[in-house]
Amino acid sequence: MAALTELGPDFYRALRFLVVDDQPAARQGLRICAQTMGAFLVEFSAGYQDAIARIRRAPPDVILCDYQLGGERSGQQLLEELRRFDMLADEAVFIMVTAEQAYEQVVAVVELAPDDYIIKPFSPERLKLRLDRVLRRKRFFQPLYVAKRAADFPAAERFLDESRDTDEGQLHRFELMRQQAEVQILKGDAEAAERVFDEILAAHAFPWARAGKARALVGQNRLQEAREIMDQVVIDAPMYFGGHDLKTQICMDMGDHAEAQRTVEEASRKTERNYVRKRLLADAALLNGDTETAIEAMADVVRNDSTPGAVTVADRLMLVRSLVEAGTLVEAERALDEITPQRLETAGLDERASWQALRALMKPDAERARVAGLRNAWMATPFDAQTRLDIVRAAMALGDRELATAMTHALFASDEIRRVFKVVRDLFEAQGMSPVFRELQRRAALQKISHGDDVPPEAPLQGV
Repeated sequence: MAALTELGPDFYRALRFLVVDDQPAARQGLRICAQTMGAFLVEFSAGYQDAIARIRRAPPDVILCDYQLGGERSGQQLLEELRRFDMLADEAVFIMVTAEQAYEQVVAVVELAPDDYIIKPFSPERLKLRLDRVLRRKRFFQPLYVAKRAADFPAAERFLDESRDTDEGQLHRFELMRQQAEVQILKGDAEAAERVFDEILAAHAFPWARAGKARALVGQNRLQEAREIMDQVVIDAPMYFGGHDLKTQICMDMGDHAEAQRTVEEASRKTERNYVRKRLLADAALLNGDTETAIEAMADVVRNDSTPGAVTVADRLMLVRSLVEAGTLVEAERALDEITPQRLETAGLDERASWQALRALMKPDAERARVAGLRNAWMATPFDAQTRLDIVRAAMALGDRELATAMTHALFASDEIRRVFKVVRDLFEAQGMSPVFRELQRRAALQKISHGDDVPPEAPLQGV
């Protein structure tokens, strides 16, 4: 972005604009507004996918985007997608254009809000006032953006400390405090982040600040307190769908998969084209034993999330996993075959191990020798919880109790055991291995007690 000195025609002439609207007349009107300000480089986009392609090719300085883009897509979804793939620099400006008076209620609660919004009809002068204000704010925060990109937390904290009591800092008081809390979370200091969010909440109970405190509590493993906050947030701010997502994650971490699915399902019905949320729905549904919903959600993701690079090997594995759990092995094999050697080359260690485990689960006799050659390496590798769970399932199918026990021991040693506790317990029960499971549980509980850690209520010391 050009240096910001005087917000006159010369300044705006140096900016690259992108106008996103599915109506030709509206695009033309926004171009005239931009040109009235002095803009020279003004590109058009008629829809969601074209906008993403243009932004990937030549990132604009200013995006003027209509809220309703047609085809069941919205400007809010475009903004979320740009953030999801880090396609939008912090310095870039995203202005939402809408004819809906109710949008003010939406933007007041969403976490990924545009830099500003403007309600039709409006004059070029009014749009310029909004842009001037946003661009000045971007200039003010630019040192922070640079420091955060470089993970230079001392520089970020120095900027925040020095800016707080300045005249301009007072204008952006809550944003400075929010950024201070976010920097603490990035540093891994959840307690410090909680203190900052408490300071914000003492002034105003913003839904995003309440959710921020909940995230800080999760970082301290205080899940019940975080859950209580988010239970109320989703009631008070039903359009804050990021709040639904956070509550879902907390419920999953606590092992309450039924409430996790109910919460994310409610948000997903209102945001049908949000494929990040569809993935979360599939996770919650599968843990809750609802394979039909998990399959439907992941099939939708694989079929329709058309952003280049959006559908990953992990997504395809999730679809396979859901089909296997539903007992539809023919469809599961077909979905697994979609993970070609070329796609597998781009996968990480966890995804490759899950791919092999799922193959063994479906064809234990054919894959027995291959797994035998991998089992020692698997037992020595710090996989994520999902991969370990896949290996437990495969080991059960192969009759390899030692491998299943080793993977479960590793799960109990992690904080993720709450999320998969019931699933693993049921697997051991189905194999007549409940005493082994209880012994693993007992040892894990004693180890946590010896280290002064809390024993998860879902995994009590005695019994199952």
